Amino acid sequence: MASLRKRGGILCLAAALALAGCETVGDRPMLTKDEQLLRTQSDTFVVENTAGGAAVGAAIGCLLIGVLVATSRGNSGDIAKGCAAGAVGGAVVGGVDGYMKAKQAQYKSNQIAITESIVADARADNARLSEAVETTKRVIDQDRQKLANLAARVDAKQITVAQARAEAGVIRDNTKQVETILAGAKEKRDTYVEARSSISGANTVALDGEITRLNKEIAVLETQLSSVNTSLRVAGLG
Repeated sequence: MASLRKRGGILCLAAALALAGCETVGDRPMLTKDEQLLRTQSDTFVVENTAGGAAVGAAIGCLLIGVLVATSRGNSGDIAKGCAAGAVGGAVVGGVDGYMKAKQAQYKSNQIAITESIVADARADNARLSEAVETTKRVIDQDRQKLANLAARVDAKQITVAQARAEAGVIRDNTKQVETILAGAKEKRDTYVEARSSISGANTVALDGEITRLNKEIAVLETQLSSVNTSLRVAGLG
C-alpha cells in the first residue's frame, strides 16, 4: 500500500504540473533546451514508476488467474475473463511484489540470475538519474542567476514584485519537475532496497553498490532543490 500511495502522489504531482502548464502558456518566456529536457526526464520517471509497476503486476495477475481457469475449465472465454480479472488485481499489487514475481518467473527463481537482472535494472536507472541530475544542476544554476537578476531589477524599480513573481513562474515550475524526479528516484531506490532484502543465496555487492549510487544522486538532487527553494524564498518569489 505504501508503494501505491507513492505512485498516487507522483501522479497527482504530474497532473498538477500539466494543469499549471496549460494555464500559463503564452504568459512566460520560452523554455530553454535544458528546461525542456528536464520536463522530458521528469515525465519519464513518472511513467516508469506508475504505469511500469502496474503493468508488471497486471501481466502476472493475468497469467496466474488465466492458468488457474484453464486448468479447471479450459474454456477460452473463461480464460479471457480470468485474465482480465487477474490483470486488475495484479495492477493494484504492482510495486516491488510485482517486480520480484516477474523476475522469479523469468529466471525460474534462480537467485543469482535474478540478482544480476536487478543489478542491470538499477544500473540503467542510475544512468538515467545521473543524466537528470546533470540537467537539474544546469537548470538550477541558471535559475539562481535569473532570481538574482530579478531581485536586482526590483531593487532598481525597473519591475514590480508582482512582475518579478510572474517571471519567476517558470523557475517554480522547474522546481516541481525536480521534485517529481526526486520522488521517482526515491521510489526506485526503495524498490531495490526491498528487492535486496528478499534475495538469498546470491552475492549482492554489486546491487548494494548501485543502491549506494542511487542514494548519492538523490542527495545531490535534494541539495540542488533546497538551494533554489532558498533563493526563491529569500527573493520573496516562492
